[in-house]
Amino acid sequence: MSLRAGLALLAAGTHGPTLRQLLTFLGSEDTRHLDEASARLLANGIFVDRSLHLTPKFASSAASAHQAAARSVDFENRPARATAGRLRNVLPGDAVGRTTKIVLDNGLLFKATWARRFDPSDTVRRDFLRHDGRPPVRVPFLSDAGRQYAESFDAPGLGFKVLQCFFKMVGRDGRLDFGAPCFSMLVFLPHRRDGLADLLRLAVTQPDFVMRCVPRSEQLVCPCMVPKFRFSFKFDVRNALRQLGLIAPFNKDVADLSGMVSNMPPEGLYVSAVRQTSAVEVDEEGTTAVAAIFVADHPFMFAIVEYEKAEVLFLGHVTDPSKED
Repeated sequence: MSLRAGLALLAAGTHGPTLRQLLTFLGSEDTRHLDEASARLLANGIFVDRSLHLTPKFASSAASAHQAAARSVDFENRPARATAGRLRNVLPGDAVGRTTKIVLDNGLLFKATWARRFDPSDTVRRDFLRHDGRPPVRVPFLSDAGRQYAESFDAPGLGFKVLQCFFKMVGRDGRLDFGAPCFSMLVFLPHRRDGLADLLRLAVTQPDFVMRCVPRSEQLVCPCMVPKFRFSFKFDVRNALRQLGLIAPFNKDVADLSGMVSNMPPEGLYVSAVRQTSAVEVDEEGTTAVAAIFVADHPFMFAIVEYEKAEVLFLGHVTDPSKED
C-alpha cells in the first residue's frame, strides 16, 4: 500500500503513455479512482529543486487527495536541511546531489488503535523460539482471553492458525468514523515451529491466499498471546517495478511528468530512484491482535489488510521480536 500510494501520487503529475502505464499497473481507470485510504497511513512528500515550479493542480492534488507535502528545496547546497532531515532516513547519502531534480519521499508507519485493546497489566514475558536453532529470546507478549476471530487450517504438510484483530475505524481527523476504511491484522501461526517458509511460499505464489484465510467467525480463544514487535525496512524498488512492467516513469526518453512542473527543463524529467521505507509497531494499544489456543511463541507471518476491499497493505514475518528488522 505504501508503494501504491507513492505511485498514485506520481501519477497525479504524469500525462500520456506514462500515465496510462501507471494506471494499468495500479489497476485503476483514472487518478480519481486511486485509493484515498492510504492517506492516513503515509508520510508522503514531493521535493522539487528550486529551479522548477510545481503546477497548482499537482500541488493541490498532493495536499488534498494524497495528504502529501510538496515544496521547492535547494538540493545543490542544503538538501538535508531543506527536507527537515527526512531524506536521511529514506535515501542513501549519495542519492541527493547537484543533479537531483525531484525526490518522492514515500514512507509508511502503521500505528493504529485496536478496536479492542489489550490490557497492559496482562502483558507477560515469556520465551519466543527462534527458527535458526539459537537460544530462545525472552520478550513481552500481549495477552488476552475471550472471543476472537480465529480459525485453524489443515493443509497437506502444513497446518496453521489465523488470528484476526480489528483496528478502530477512524477518519483522517483521527475521529471514529464507521464509513472509514476497515483495517485489520492477520497473524498466521504455523503448527510446526519450522513452518514459516512454507507459509511464505503459499502467500507469495497464491495471490488470494491471505484473504482466503481470513477468519469469518468468532470463537473462544484462551490463551491468546502475541509478542510485541516493531518491524521496519527500506529498499530501492525501481528494478523490481521494471521487472513487473512499469518502465515509462524511469526512462528519460519516454517519461512525461509535465503535469507536475510548469517549467519543464530541456533535458526533461524522469524518476531516477524509488525508495520505500515502512514500519509496523505492535503493542497493547494497537497493531498488535470449543476453546482454542493461540500462542505465537515461534516464527509467524503477519498481514495488515483493508477488510472491505480485500487488499493486503503489509505482508511480513517475525522470527525474532526482540529485534526491529
